Amino acid sequence: MTEKFPRAKKLGYAIDEVNVFLDKARVQYLNPEQLIIDTQTLRATRFKLVKHGYSISAVDAALEKLEDVFASRELEAKLRELGFNEFLAELNQIKQLIDSRLARPKRKRFARRGWPFRGYDRKQVDALCSRVATHVKAEAELTVRDVRIEVFKSKRGGYAEHQVDAFMDKVVELLQRQKIFNG
Repeated sequence: MTEKFPRAKKLGYAIDEVNVFLDKARVQYLNPEQLIIDTQTLRATRFKLVKHGYSISAVDAALEKLEDVFASRELEAKLRELGFNEFLAELNQIKQLIDSRLARPKRKRFARRGWPFRGYDRKQVDALCSRVATHVKAEAELTVRDVRIEVFKSKRGGYAEHQVDAFMDKVVELLQRQKIFNG
């Protein structure tokens, strides 16, 4: 069996776990009518870290491409199922949810990690929030890739990672829905 990804020099993703997951994903990719792995499951997938496993960046890049394809298919099906008006209503609900978070004052948009714990750097997260706010107001373009490549430094008293990650997932969902909606 040939390897699907390059190996990591140190820690990487467990090869067997990645292969099993990608075999399932391949079945769904080749048979779009089947729903084996939905976008949320794909986004939440985690693999064990092992010595000399698959390269993390290579696997993550492949998963991002799969997510784009699967999300596009799911959202197109949802648009057909719900119809234009209901799909637009859901899109607006997500916008309102994001807007409510963005309306909070800078440095207070998410819960903070208490001392001595570390969280995401508040200035960096707030900078991304400003970019998202500009996009939502239709003043600047923002892509799913722009959001995905954001990496935040870890700081004591930073924002709680789980809240920021959930927000970023909603932003990605908004961007994917807008792409389907705008054709």
